[in-house]
Amino acid sequence: MTRHLLRLIWNRKRQNFLLTLEIFFSFIALFGVVLLAMQFASNSRQPLGYTIDRVWSITVDRKENDEDPVVKSRHRAIYRQLLLALREMPQVEVAAASFTSPYANWSWGGSTRLRGGHQIDHGVNSVTDDFPAVFQMPLVAGRWFSREDDVATWTPVMVNVRMAREIFGDGNAVGQIIPEERDPNDPPPDPTEKPEVRRVVGVFEDFRKDGDLSTPENFLFQRMRLDDGEPKAAVPGRLVVRLAAATPAAFEETLVKRLMAEAPNWSFEVEHEDVMRESKLRQYTMPLAAVGTVAGFLLLMVALGLTGVVWQSVTHRVREFGLRRAKGATIAHIRRQVLVEMVIMTSLAVLVAVVLIAQLPLLPLPHDADIISGSVFVTSLAISAAAVYLLTLLCGWYPSRLATRVQPAEALHYE
Repeated sequence: MTRHLLRLIWNRKRQNFLLTLEIFFSFIALFGVVLLAMQFASNSRQPLGYTIDRVWSITVDRKENDEDPVVKSRHRAIYRQLLLALREMPQVEVAAASFTSPYANWSWGGSTRLRGGHQIDHGVNSVTDDFPAVFQMPLVAGRWFSREDDVATWTPVMVNVRMAREIFGDGNAVGQIIPEERDPNDPPPDPTEKPEVRRVVGVFEDFRKDGDLSTPENFLFQRMRLDDGEPKAAVPGRLVVRLAAATPAAFEETLVKRLMAEAPNWSFEVEHEDVMRESKLRQYTMPLAAVGTVAGFLLLMVALGLTGVVWQSVTHRVREFGLRRAKGATIAHIRRQVLVEMVIMTSLAVLVAVVLIAQLPLLPLPHDADIISGSVFVTSLAISAAAVYLLTLLCGWYPSRLATRVQPAEALHYE
C-alpha cells in the first residue's frame, strides 16, 4: 500500500514538491522558535547565583578620562569617600563598587589559555570585597575576597562551579593557581613586568549577570582595590547597595544628594535591580515574540495553502476515489489514503530538515554554542515535528471528508 501511495505522490510530483517545500520551511521556522523557547525555559530553571531584593545599582559618570595615573588615583580616593558616605546612612545595609552589576548592559568577557592550549572563555567582573554580601551570593567553597588579600604576592580570583570544573576537573579548586600559558599569537610581554599569577580563593555557585533567561557560563571575579596598592587597577563604573527593609523609593533623592555632596562634579543615576530585571527580560522575550509571530503567520499561510491544494487535488481525483469505492473501499479507507499521503509528504520534508539541523552541533561555532543541551535540542525537534504533523493532518482532514463523499457512479461520468 505504501509503495502504491508513493507512486501516486510521484505521479503528481510537481504539485507535491511545492507542498513538501512549504512543510519543510514551516518546520525550520517552527523549530527555531521552539528551540529558543525551550532554551529559555531550561535557563529559567538554572541557579541564578544571587538575589536582587532591595538592591539598587548606581551608574557613575565621572566626567573625566582616568587614563592618567594621577587622575585614576584621585578617582579611587573619591570612590572610597562615596562608599564611606553610603555606609554611614542607616538605610544602607551593605555597599560595594564594581565594574558592572546584574542586568546591566555593560558586559566584560575574558579568555584564559590553559597549559596545553585549551582556551576557556568566561565572563568577568571586577568587584570590591562587599559585592557578594550586597547580592547575597552563595559560597560553595573557600572564602570571599578580604583584607588578607592585600599582602598576597599573587592575584586573588573567584570562579563559579562551572569554570572550576572546566579548569581543575573534579579536584578542589580553592588555593590552586590557574595553570595559564601565553598565547603564541600575542605580542611579547614587557620584560620589566612580572607575569600575573592568579590563585583561586573561593568558588561560588553561579553568577548569571543577564538574569533568569540568560545561559549559564563560566564566570570569574577579580578583586578591585580602591587604595593605591595597585596603581594600574581599574576604576569602578558602578556602586551597588542593599537597603534596609521598608526603605521607600523616595530615599533615592536623598541618596543622590549625599553622593553629590562627596563628588559634586560627577553625576549619578540610580536604577532599581528589579526594574532592570524586567527590562532585561523584555530584551530576551521581544525577539522571541517577533520571531514567533512571523513563524505563526508562516504556519497559517502554509495551513491555508495546504488545505486549498489538497482540496483542489481531491476534486480532481473523483475518478480515482469513485473507482476505489466501486471496488469495495470503505469511507475509512478513502480518508486514510488522503491522510497517509499527507503524512508521507510531511515525513519527507521533516526528514530532510532534521538531517540539515543535525549538522549544527558538528559545525565550528563560537564558544557559547554549547549552551544548547542535547535534551533541549532533541525535545525541540520532537515538539516541532509533532506540531507539523498535527498541522498537516488538520489541513487534510476536511478534504479527506470530501473524498469520502464521492459516489462510485460519479466515476462513470468520465467514461
